[in-house]
Amino acid sequence: MIYRTKSILNPAGEKIHFDLRYAEGTADAPVIIILHGFKGFKDWGFFPDLATSLAYSDYVTITLNFSRNGIGSDGKSFNNLEAFANNTISHELADVQTVIQAIKQGKIDNHAINPDAIGLIGHSRGGAVALLTALENEDDIGAVVTWAAVGNLYCYSEERIKQWQQQGYIEVVNQRTGQVLRMNKSYLDDLEANKQKFDLYGRIEDLEIPTLFIHGSDDTTISPEESEMLHEKCGAYSKRLEIIEGSDHTFGIKHPFEKSTEAYAVARDLTESWFDRHLKY
Repeated sequence: MIYRTKSILNPAGEKIHFDLRYAEGTADAPVIIILHGFKGFKDWGFFPDLATSLAYSDYVTITLNFSRNGIGSDGKSFNNLEAFANNTISHELADVQTVIQAIKQGKIDNHAINPDAIGLIGHSRGGAVALLTALENEDDIGAVVTWAAVGNLYCYSEERIKQWQQQGYIEVVNQRTGQVLRMNKSYLDDLEANKQKFDLYGRIEDLEIPTLFIHGSDDTTISPEESEMLHEKCGAYSKRLEIIEGSDHTFGIKHPFEKSTEAYAVARDLTESWFDRHLKY
């Protein structure tokens, strides 16, 4: 297995760190970009295992840290809190666009990757970013998979929004670390400025890329109804919804990853089969 941690600069001059994986001898293979969600990072829980599993199945995988996800230089600690506070959906979309362009231009790996066969998988808010990216890159993306995707990015109460506007930020708790993290009003401003662009339930009717939606039936973080709605409205000729019974938001996986679960194995195998069907041609 070839495994390298690399970085590229986004348009703001910030580093996007990512892990590149592929089996030895791989050439001209489809590439899958893996996107974490809110308070996530590329080394969280199931991401390394998923990336490795797909790499052993004749894919190149790129698991990235969004440039403002809050993870510091050690790659695992939330200590870049200013970056986290200043993150926006638009900024994450720009990060993914930077990676796609680097792939198309042969700047990441010019022999292992087939730049005409790109897949996207996103977990939670990363699922929303994957779908929005696909909508903006219909000619470049061959298939999409979402795990426990956010369908409604405008999920904040009027009281929460009022607080955000009055003090210029809101605070969220990282349940895993206990840290209190700030989200600046710039995140809200970005949502307000892009109401039509970020309206997934409205825009997904125009998505023609083959898309698989996977969600746990017992997800209390993001309701499975959000994936059900996305699937119902999706305009793709090939689309599929899989609700994994008894599964939560992370398919039973916690950080650090210690062992697989049945729900996670099902999600992983469904994902691989979907990409096999739509990226290997």
